[in-house]
Amino acid sequence: MNIKKRKMQHLYFIMVVIALTSLLASGCATSRFTRETATSKISEGEKAVSIAKESNASIDASAELAVAQDKLTQARTALANENYKTATRLAEEASVDADYARVKATSEKSKKATEKSRENVNTLRNEVERLPK
Repeated sequence: MNIKKRKMQHLYFIMVVIALTSLLASGCATSRFTRETATSKISEGEKAVSIAKESNASIDASAELAVAQDKLTQARTALANENYKTATRLAEEASVDADYARVKATSEKSKKATEKSRENVNTLRNEVERLPK
């Protein structure tokens, strides 16, 4: 029962993060698209990718992190082509994807720790059962 509760808490946390970043991205969508805005959003995306890498997203959420990095590359290309609206949108998407990768990696790490703890408990239970009564 406790494990189900933990899984639901992780799922709830992931949904809240995605909802908040979506709201943030949509709230910024009405601003003017300038080189400075696009550059700022790309910097935010790079920071989000860096944070995701630090949380082992490259191991536990490699596909999601690769999507974020690809969108950052596309955003830089759009910036170089002076397509600031596209660069801004792609950079914002990269930030959201990187946040998702970070949360997924954290969730996977927790899941692995839970499984390891479960194995340890089972091992201890077996050892206790073997003891003479």
